[in-house]
Amino acid sequence: MKKRNTLLALGGLAAGVALLRRARLREDLDWHEIEKPGRIVDVDGYGVHVVEQGAGPALLLVHGFGGQTFQYRHQLPYFARDHRVIAVDLKGFGYSERDADTGLSHTDQVAMLHALLDRLGVERAAVVGHSMGGAVAQRFAATHSAMVNALVLAASMPVDRRPRRAMVPGALLRPALPLLAPLAASRLLAASFYDAAHLTDDVREEYLRPARLRGSMEGLARMMRDARLDPPVDVAHITMPVLLLYGAHDPVAPLSTAQHIRERIPHARLTVIERAAHLLLEERPDECNRAISDFLREVLGAQTATRA
Repeated sequence: MKKRNTLLALGGLAAGVALLRRARLREDLDWHEIEKPGRIVDVDGYGVHVVEQGAGPALLLVHGFGGQTFQYRHQLPYFARDHRVIAVDLKGFGYSERDADTGLSHTDQVAMLHALLDRLGVERAAVVGHSMGGAVAQRFAATHSAMVNALVLAASMPVDRRPRRAMVPGALLRPALPLLAPLAASRLLAASFYDAAHLTDDVREEYLRPARLRGSMEGLARMMRDARLDPPVDVAHITMPVLLLYGAHDPVAPLSTAQHIRERIPHARLTVIERAAHLLLEERPDECNRAISDFLREVLGAQTATRA
């Protein structure tokens, strides 16, 4: 009986994997051929996608998990009036290169951002990081504090909460990613808006399109593995002015997350955006842009902040 149950379990697993393979996300776009919103910058042999607008003091925009430069489309033209705004797609995300051989930990992302700014001739910048990008931005600010003159953490994840070990072994989870990832992404998108009317079909398509690039699922599996390799971050090195920007109705990064960060970065100030959830920069761009602009004007001087 025990042997029979084992065979049935193995047969069920094989059938499940086969079903997942048939239902897999269509990775039908080639990175080398697809038209990209911005340009590709070669950073140590890796193609990083960036969208740049404006001139003046540098403002670096770092997206969250599953995000891309598209999510900053409301911030780019607004801040480009007085800044050189650089929106970047992190390694393995958006329209940056899909290369399964590159490291995808947060430490690897920080190294890429440092090299990118050096490649672009930027010595110092204000940095905005959203969600996971906020954790990357905190690590960047702690590691390269001399390069960051102000830090904005929008619906940011804490930098000191390490990912839990997966309950399902990676060898079994990886075949399921082509089905689970788009389902999870769709649910996360829906939960990220206070007002579902903002999640139009066009917006949904723009967010999910990069996942169709070949190598995306392999990169996702690598991220899940590499994320556990990051060393701790000493937030004591985050001495520059810090603004925490959170949505009042965010189920992903609730206000308790902001309080957690403030306990570790006591000088950080908190601004709460009403009628907003996780994608507050997309859902309430006017309020968010004003809050960021007022913050930069106060801490960096009138010449470095966007005119009202």
